Amino acid sequence: MFKDSILVAELQEDYKILKEVLEEYHPGLYRYQDSTAIEKHFLDLENELNKSLSTTEFYLSLSRFTRKLKCGHTFCSYYNQPKIIQDSIFNQSDKVPFTFSLFEKQMVITKNLSGNNLLNKTQIISINEVPVSTIIDTLLTYVKGDGSNDGKRLKDLELTGLGTFEAFDIYFPLLYPPIDSVYKLEAQKTGSDESFTVEIKLISRSERLTRIEENYGKQASNYDELWSFEILDPKTAYLKLGTFVTYKMTLDWKKFLADAFEEIESKNIPNLIIDIRDNEGGDEEVNLVLANHLAKKTIELPEYKELLTYDVISDELKPYLKTWDKSFYDRTDKVIDLNNGFYTWKKENTSKKIAKNENAFSGDVFLLVNEANSSATFFLAHLLQQNKMATIIGTETGGNLKGTNGGSMFFLRLPNSKIEIDIPLIGYYPTVEQVDKGLAPDIMVKKTIEDLITEKDIELEKVFEIINK
Repeated sequence: MFKDSILVAELQEDYKILKEVLEEYHPGLYRYQDSTAIEKHFLDLENELNKSLSTTEFYLSLSRFTRKLKCGHTFCSYYNQPKIIQDSIFNQSDKVPFTFSLFEKQMVITKNLSGNNLLNKTQIISINEVPVSTIIDTLLTYVKGDGSNDGKRLKDLELTGLGTFEAFDIYFPLLYPPIDSVYKLEAQKTGSDESFTVEIKLISRSERLTRIEENYGKQASNYDELWSFEILDPKTAYLKLGTFVTYKMTLDWKKFLADAFEEIESKNIPNLIIDIRDNEGGDEEVNLVLANHLAKKTIELPEYKELLTYDVISDELKPYLKTWDKSFYDRTDKVIDLNNGFYTWKKENTSKKIAKNENAFSGDVFLLVNEANSSATFFLAHLLQQNKMATIIGTETGGNLKGTNGGSMFFLRLPNSKIEIDIPLIGYYPTVEQVDKGLAPDIMVKKTIEDLITEKDIELEKVFEIINK
């Protein structure tokens, strides 16, 4: 049941369970901050719970709190909330009728779906008289990401209108509610110093997608459609991998890759572009299969310690923790206690190397990356860069060189509010101390506002510039 008001005692019980779960089972709670800082975050949250809150208010409080933990896999997942919360909080007709990209916290409209042609090729200066930079700074305090890597958080705040949920659609209407279903925009044409004001009526996500498809053609509607392969010219093949969430694909993805590399070889194509932009990650097996096709030499995998903070889940907390594999509840036969607050595997999960493949692609590989690459795709970029197997082109990735948390998950459902929080269970720690940032590409490519408005693919242009030299 959706609660308009959650009592103080109920909030405090939910808080107590959340705190216990994080302290007992989260492997990266203290990766970026010491125990004093984390305890302050807990106290700040607890102090917000001295009065009754609506489910929406508590959801926002929890989102602010989980953001402070600096873990890109720990958040009040939009996807895993009960349907009543999704329908009551997320799926309202309070969405802006356009899509946008961000340029240094400036909002640039990429698809104007408002019916007002004045908004074509414009930059939004303010919404309801609040500067866009202020709005973005506020939203950044709610959006997940690893460590201090705000590039990923900013990327998550961009609006494509695709998929089921997007962060801007979730947080913006809750924090800056419209007045009479209308937002007043101050906008500015590119290259102009003069601004103008328009009012826009709000729509639902589904209506916005309908308008996108009416104006811009059919969009990808399932995970399979995020993968594609084509021969761009006699010298260049292009492989787009838009997701690694293979368990939601009906496509035989291993055969898809094998067929692609077979065609590349049969046509003797010397250049391969692998495009993982906007792909957060998913199944790390994709990395291993793809790397095998590229293994002109023995490949050294980046070294990480895999650490957990438990061997078995307590009977008291188990009822609140759901997952897809019951073995996650009891790992006593699989882990050993390191006597330093962590456990690790009795047996190494994977080999540290990928053997040379005599049939590997022998040409030049270009990997296109951006800030979205934060989980398995971050590790792919790291793997290829470390082994000098590809030229990495784009922006600094998401994720973090200090490591991430993930691998397996619990879905914590708080008993009173029914709000769900994703809890990762395996911490991946580099064996050598690293800086708190994403992976820098070999060639950094920075878009301009004009590039964003015209949706110009300057990363792809850079590849062809290199190939044609």
